[in-house]
Amino acid sequence: MTISIELVFIFLELYIMKTKQQLVFSKIVTGISLPALAIFFVTSCKPKYDEFMPKTGPVTEAVFASGSIEPKDAYTLTSISDGFVVKSYVTENDLVKDGQLLFSLDNRQQNTQVQIAQNNLQFAAIGASADNSPQLLQAKAQIDAARAKKVTDSVTLARYERLLITNSVSKQDVDNARFNYQSSLSNYNSAVENFRVTANKVKQDLANTKAQLQNAQAGNQFYELKAIGISKVYQIFKKQGDLVKRGDQVAQLGNPDSIVINLDIDEGSIAKVKVGQQVLVELNTQKNKTYEATISKLYPHFNETSQSYKVEAKFVNELSGLIPGTQLQANIITNKKENALLIPHTYVLQGNKVQVQHGGKIDTVTIATGIVSDEWIEVLSGITANDKLMKLK
Repeated sequence: MTISIELVFIFLELYIMKTKQQLVFSKIVTGISLPALAIFFVTSCKPKYDEFMPKTGPVTEAVFASGSIEPKDAYTLTSISDGFVVKSYVTENDLVKDGQLLFSLDNRQQNTQVQIAQNNLQFAAIGASADNSPQLLQAKAQIDAARAKKVTDSVTLARYERLLITNSVSKQDVDNARFNYQSSLSNYNSAVENFRVTANKVKQDLANTKAQLQNAQAGNQFYELKAIGISKVYQIFKKQGDLVKRGDQVAQLGNPDSIVINLDIDEGSIAKVKVGQQVLVELNTQKNKTYEATISKLYPHFNETSQSYKVEAKFVNELSGLIPGTQLQANIITNKKENALLIPHTYVLQGNKVQVQHGGKIDTVTIATGIVSDEWIEVLSGITANDKLMKLK
């Protein structure tokens, strides 16, 4: 701050006029001229600065990310039936084979459906039997009766036609006999067709009941939850005796040979992240302990819910006892330099400007920056290691 000497004089004169202790004041200021007092006030308001000389040293740029540990190629074993868990055959960390039975659900109701389907199949098999089927035997009897009637009416018609030659019967009698024969022939043909339709129907009924039994038996498999491929049991959500509803998650399994780190990266940092970069990981379950990993995969999809991109990393050294779902913090090393010209963040003004002392004055200089760490900024140009940086206290 800067105060003019004229303004100081005015303040002093006002003070002298208003004070009631003019003699005391006169003694205090005796021997001190007003210009000297003004200079005292001006110099006491001179701004104070902190100073810093740029230094050369290593600097690291890192992108912070949060995430969790997940098994590679993980899948969730989900129930598609309702029932109680009557038997659990595995525990967490067990290795299982493809098709291995893991959980059994109560299937008594489904077994009832299977029994009903089996009974229906037995009746349908009897109905489709050529020798024992009531429907087919009845249809065959109708054919036999219609055939006998047709034969009788055919014989009667032939006899009446011979008698008509000798005028032993009337033309009307012959016509009646012919009508009866045609009627019995039609009934016979109908009986034959009815037998064919009945035979097809019982065959179809047999096929349908077989399919119903197969469906009922297949439904039983939905009460047996089995592994898909060689897997490791990472988490069990339902224990023996628990009620499981359709769609409930029962367990989580995954590739037994691989654990991956899923990281969420914000939009502003994803462009800096590349496959192969070093990652320093700190598990929430093991604070102050760091593990090394590398970026293995970048997913191009942007998650609207988390407002982040998903990135996958793998531990350099395999770790035992890791629990899927464990939360973690990570720093992805995106850039490094061993001998960089460094200055603190606090000395950089808006627009990448710094204040440099040149002789008795302070100039504002624009710098070009490189790597930016949490504390330091790399200077590429604009100042040298011999420039003294100034910062208002």
